[in-house]
Amino acid sequence: MRKFLINISYTVLPVWLFFVGMAVYLWITNDNSGDLMRLGLINSGPEYTDSICAYRLPSVYYMGQDDDSLLRQDTCDILVIGDSFSHGGGVGKEGDYVNFLAHDSGRKVIVFTPHDPTLSSPIQIAYDILNLGCIDSTHVKNLVVQEVERYLVPRHDGFVTTHTTIPRPERDANAAPAPKQEASPLLRVKDFLFYHLFGANPIFKVQLSRPVFGGAQPDQLYFYREDVEMGFDVSSKSRERIIDSYQQVIRVAKERGVNVIMLVAGDKYDLYQDYIIDNPYPAKTLNEDLQQWMAPELDHFVFSKQVLLPYVKQGVKDVYLFNDTHWSPASSRLIAGEIIKKLK
Repeated sequence: MRKFLINISYTVLPVWLFFVGMAVYLWITNDNSGDLMRLGLINSGPEYTDSICAYRLPSVYYMGQDDDSLLRQDTCDILVIGDSFSHGGGVGKEGDYVNFLAHDSGRKVIVFTPHDPTLSSPIQIAYDILNLGCIDSTHVKNLVVQEVERYLVPRHDGFVTTHTTIPRPERDANAAPAPKQEASPLLRVKDFLFYHLFGANPIFKVQLSRPVFGGAQPDQLYFYREDVEMGFDVSSKSRERIIDSYQQVIRVAKERGVNVIMLVAGDKYDLYQDYIIDNPYPAKTLNEDLQQWMAPELDHFVFSKQVLLPYVKQGVKDVYLFNDTHWSPASSRLIAGEIIKKLK
């Protein structure tokens, strides 16, 4: 028994202590401010985010619900359907474009929030609530449909016009909500080792030719790997599906008397790709392709890349957030301004 304990003390115990020590280190010292840093377990500290938050405004809009009766009964000037860019992604709701849209337009804004987080296609939700008669011009004058560029192609590939009701998850209405699943400390250690020792980090880092961010690493670009894995070499079939789904939503919105505005949120990589030194990744042109494909309907579109890129070229820093996939509050105000120009 004594020999066994001695062997344990030289083999298993050090490994166990290493993992426990790493877990404590990550829990105490690894302040991953920004979704990129949290996902990649990159210690960036809170200082940068704290400085950006100074540009937020008090929140004035409220969240809607995935509820037909609410949409049929409530009245608002602007209804927003979107992904994380429309739900406080980045530095929270006070800094997103929806909040600036409400402040600067002086209009009532509702953000449509589906119960099922897996129902994440804004273009599909927009078509369904329009086609099923959940809104019309007496209740909603303007509909903003926001989509991030990264997932646009697969979302439009899955677009259908056959829903007879808005899809909802099937679960017991009286059941308690499922608890939020947090990564265990030991799983975080495993991810940290894989990310930092074996090059498996889902967050890529590249060198830029000039500073574009504030903070300690102004010429370093962090972005999500899917930015360079999705939206390239779009097939002719997918192109037709994208054009058709946009046209379907625009058509049914006109029938309902609703002014629809499509907001395409460009990927972070897309905005800064021309400034990457010895860029090993392909050029992304989906944003420009969309403008060409939808040329007859461009009055219904706002492309964030075309709004924000001129400011990057002028040397404006923090157009997108250094540590996050989303744009900054200052950029949110610019995006809101472009939307306001198209309101009716």
